[in-house]
Amino acid sequence: MEKRQLAKVFILLSIIWTVLIAIFIAIMVYQKHRLIESLALLEARTGINKDLALRSWIASKGGVYVVADHNNSQPNPYLTIPNRDLNTTNGLQLTLFNPAYALRQISELYTQNSGIQGHLTSLKLLNPNNQPKKWEKNALELIETTRKEHYEISKRNLYYMQPFFIDQQCMKCHANQGYKLGDIRGGLSVEIPLDRYEEIFASGIRPNVILVICIWIIGLIGLYWGYRNAHGRISEKIDLYEQNLYSLVSLIEQRDNYTAGHGRRVGEYSRLIAKEMGMSEEQQEEIYRAGALHDIGKVAIPDSILLKPGRLEPIEKKLIEEHVNASYELLSKVEIFASIAEIIRYHHERADGTGYPLGLIGDEIPIMSQILAIADCFDAMTTNRIYKARKTLEEAVHELNFSCKTQFRYDVLKAALTALASVSLEVHHSQRPTTAMEMERFSYFYKDQLTGVYTSTYLNFLFLEPDFSKYKQLWLINLGNISQFNKAYGWDKGDDLLKHYAQMLQEHYPHLPIIRFQGDDFILFRKDEQKPIIDNLYVDWLKEVGISVSISVVPLDDETTKSLDSLRAQLNKK
Repeated sequence: MEKRQLAKVFILLSIIWTVLIAIFIAIMVYQKHRLIESLALLEARTGINKDLALRSWIASKGGVYVVADHNNSQPNPYLTIPNRDLNTTNGLQLTLFNPAYALRQISELYTQNSGIQGHLTSLKLLNPNNQPKKWEKNALELIETTRKEHYEISKRNLYYMQPFFIDQQCMKCHANQGYKLGDIRGGLSVEIPLDRYEEIFASGIRPNVILVICIWIIGLIGLYWGYRNAHGRISEKIDLYEQNLYSLVSLIEQRDNYTAGHGRRVGEYSRLIAKEMGMSEEQQEEIYRAGALHDIGKVAIPDSILLKPGRLEPIEKKLIEEHVNASYELLSKVEIFASIAEIIRYHHERADGTGYPLGLIGDEIPIMSQILAIADCFDAMTTNRIYKARKTLEEAVHELNFSCKTQFRYDVLKAALTALASVSLEVHHSQRPTTAMEMERFSYFYKDQLTGVYTSTYLNFLFLEPDFSKYKQLWLINLGNISQFNKAYGWDKGDDLLKHYAQMLQEHYPHLPIIRFQGDDFILFRKDEQKPIIDNLYVDWLKEVGISVSISVVPLDDETTKSLDSLRAQLNKK
């Protein structure tokens, strides 16, 4: 879980860092455009103010006379005042340029040279050549109201207009149009191309953008380094926790021979089912860990219950069910195993409500817990127990499909039947002890406390072992007159006699199972068909105290061993 959270934090920080860099670049670009606008606006104002100053100067002189020609200095046909045209004494023809006419001539020349278009226009025209463009008309209408400059910007140009007002000098030419002093005569406009500014600033901003991108990459590298470093520390912590937990599981497996390998197998089966259901690799790994650790709570179960190889009494079953809560309590305290703890907590719940510890029903049970539950049941069915032989793969799948289908969700069960149909079972695994330590634990349940040989309940275990067929016969040894001996010498002496006789049998047959049967009898299992020699089993000290010995041989053929009940019936006949 911590790794997922760390990955989310890394992704979130990377996104935030990228967004911040993008915002910074956007601000740079925005400021660039704002600067371009400001410079273009400054250029427009400067040019207009220069033109207005020139117009004001021409107006203050009452206009200027220029030599009339047929190109750009023709007389202004819209100027109707006395003395518009004059002839000098040397024969030059002069014509008067009023401020507007002079300014128009200058603007046209400036446009040709610079590409910047200047224009004098008005809503009340004397000269039709000064007809306003669409944007100029809109600007003139706004100026009539605001009496202030107006500008607007498109992608390619800045459009600027400066109003000019009627003063005393203007009345000479425009009084007949109905203007009064202070009225807005029109506006002087200019169109500034922005391309040249864009080129200049693009070449200037490009290195800055490259620098910012480099900083962004360095930042991402730093974040990734931090992520990998933190990921490594978390992995180390997880590995440490897992080593401790798996060590604890190993201790449990040393206590309980059946548990050995059970967690690993349940984890593998769970992973196969999760994969069949299309779950992610991360979920498959999580369910495997849950399977491997699902019985860790058994550390809290007493040995007398946990290691009992026979069927559990109701109260014992209730106590061993507490291992689920113990597992949850142990794992939930470790943050990285919190999600696993939740899976384990509900893996003994059943869809029909017959499970424990909470008796959840149907979809109340998390799907990962249901996967673990099926895997746990499957391994229990396919593993040898003392009291029950394992099922074959086909038998286990059949039981899941028909006997257990009400216990699990249909989609989970369907995936499990597909995933488990071809697994390879560990057929050699059983609860039989294989080491001296396991034998000692095993003897707690099956060894007779008086004689040290096995009790009759050991028949349950021995009969269900896969290699039981190696035994060809058994000898039923009966000690007669024990009751008379007890009356004559006391029960303590009778117990000592049985103990010494059992020790003698163990010394003579150290590698064969010996069982105390019905108090005074002993069963000896043989791997051969040798007939017993009574002198070896009827020693002098038994004769001295009046104890008789009889031996019955029971062949372990197909009829005798077809069931445990048939074997017991044969023994009781003897």
